[in-house]
Amino acid sequence: MNLNILIADDHPIFLKGLREVIESDKDLTVVAEAPNGMAAVDAFHRVKPDVIVLDIDMPKMNGLEAAEKILEQKEDQPIIVLTMHKDKALFMKSLEIGVLGYLLKENAVLDVIAAIYNVFDGNSYISPELSVHLLKKNKSVRREKNGNLLELLTPSEKKILKMIAEYKTSKEIADELFISEKTVFNHRMNISKKLNLTGKNSLLRFAIENQQ
Repeated sequence: MNLNILIADDHPIFLKGLREVIESDKDLTVVAEAPNGMAAVDAFHRVKPDVIVLDIDMPKMNGLEAAEKILEQKEDQPIIVLTMHKDKALFMKSLEIGVLGYLLKENAVLDVIAAIYNVFDGNSYISPELSVHLLKKNKSVRREKNGNLLELLTPSEKKILKMIAEYKTSKEIADELFISEKTVFNHRMNISKKLNLTGKNSLLRFAIENQQ
């Protein structure tokens, strides 16, 4: 299986390095580069990549704006955004849009290949350093507000919600709990139904905001 990748960043040196890292995996090919968000959207239409990697801070159109435009046209397009900022608001905005991957640029060399394969499979991928930072900064206000909702969940569902907030994939949850991925999927569906959650990444967003 060979995956075609579109990358976008306004710094040529970083873009060159990113291509080299990605193509160090024999099954990944960078089929297009873009220097800004607007060019990335154009390239998306032209090359129809399997996965898109976008820097957030770009001229003309930033990475989140480009991601939003792309996802309006293809809602299941796997997208990874790169950022220099450990900013929870930006992170939550990316989840709201439907972005699956969120990487710190300083860790992109280490994380980008794993992120590409994860988002292509439909899973979320967050830089480990960023996930630790965001969990530490999480506030209790939203948890108190949604406390009654959490009481609707069974102990097993609460355990799975906690693991979702730790950015674990369904496979990782299944392996850790010694259950099938299908069982995890059913739990996720039941949790979403009980909490009245709809839309891409809505369960992950809720889990993060209500991390116990």
